[in-house]
Amino acid sequence: MKKQKRKKHTTLRLLVFLPAALVGIGLCLSFLACRLEPSTLFFPALFGLAFPILFVLGLILFVFNLCLLRKRSLFFLACLLLNGNNLQNILQFKGVHEPDFKDRERNGTVKLMTYNVQMFDFYQVSDKRPGKIKDEIMDFVKQQEPGILCFQEYYESKGKGFDITSVLRQAGYRYSTHPELSAGKGFLYGNRIYSQYPILREGSIPGLSRFDAVYADILIGADTLRVYNLHLASNRFDRIDHAFFSSLASPVADAGHYKKGASRMLKKMKEATIQRSRQIQKVMLSTEEEDSPAAQIICGDLNDQPVSYVYAYLGRKGFLDAFVEKGEGLGQSYKGFYPSYRIDYILFKGEVSVQSFDTWKADYSDHRPLSAILHFTEKTRPISAKLHPPVGKAYPNRYGR
Repeated sequence: MKKQKRKKHTTLRLLVFLPAALVGIGLCLSFLACRLEPSTLFFPALFGLAFPILFVLGLILFVFNLCLLRKRSLFFLACLLLNGNNLQNILQFKGVHEPDFKDRERNGTVKLMTYNVQMFDFYQVSDKRPGKIKDEIMDFVKQQEPGILCFQEYYESKGKGFDITSVLRQAGYRYSTHPELSAGKGFLYGNRIYSQYPILREGSIPGLSRFDAVYADILIGADTLRVYNLHLASNRFDRIDHAFFSSLASPVADAGHYKKGASRMLKKMKEATIQRSRQIQKVMLSTEEEDSPAAQIICGDLNDQPVSYVYAYLGRKGFLDAFVEKGEGLGQSYKGFYPSYRIDYILFKGEVSVQSFDTWKADYSDHRPLSAILHFTEKTRPISAKLHPPVGKAYPNRYGR
């Protein structure tokens, strides 16, 4: 009888201990997710993705064990402290929002906005009439009046009411980088930078296409600012993956269904995570070139949340996060089918600082636009390069005008 009670007690302790141990190990792996290159070891990246949940569970377990005066509380405390920097990167309380337009300081500052526009709803993902989302985004941009505007998943065609450039040119955006031209030459797609300030030089990064990364050296008064507009590799989840994710709430499917669906999604996530780590290393090589301006911005859709190798790699290279400096809350920028995360960023380095940061609740895309007011800390001599002519004069034939 005593043996049975002892066995039952041991089993109960094991059932309580195992989940607690998994939370602690998960927090340790979240810490490693920022430091281990995914091509070397991938699975810590999954725990980085689950970090917010793991941190909350770890906090609950710490308080519970502390109340019972158990030494185990020290283990959970260590795990939480180990991830203190990760918590700071996902949650902020000290937000500084953009001042009213009439009170905005213009001297030595510039407003930058980044926005994944999901092709302006060209394929009518929303239930609104054709062109409605595009018009709403254009109205939003003109209302916000950023001096520099970075679009990801940009789309433009001379027909079907998707003539973006002429609308923005009338709003003061006389300069632009070159987007990719489709094989059929009927539309433009990719990443694009529009600017109210002259573009001295533009380019893409060796080994990456203009769908992945473009940059522009922009002359603002006596300062030169390099802006990188990125859209790193996505997981490319399709309707099959969406259906599998939705089925997780239903217990009717057999084990084979879950195994096949999970394997398919994990394979895509692994490939994309490794690809992003290699892409960001190529971007860093560009930022470190001798002729790069001292003031640099990296913005766009990185497709990785803050507890990730890509984000931590940028931090190790000296880039600061505008959200961490002046943001507030969780800063969720993606509104897709799996839990909302912050995967869009404005990061800065060199002779530039951030005065304010905002994540706008504009529901025109599956991403939210971000904006920051930047301030030049020192005057830097403009780089020596031929001035990029206004886009309307440079490429009149591409838009049929």
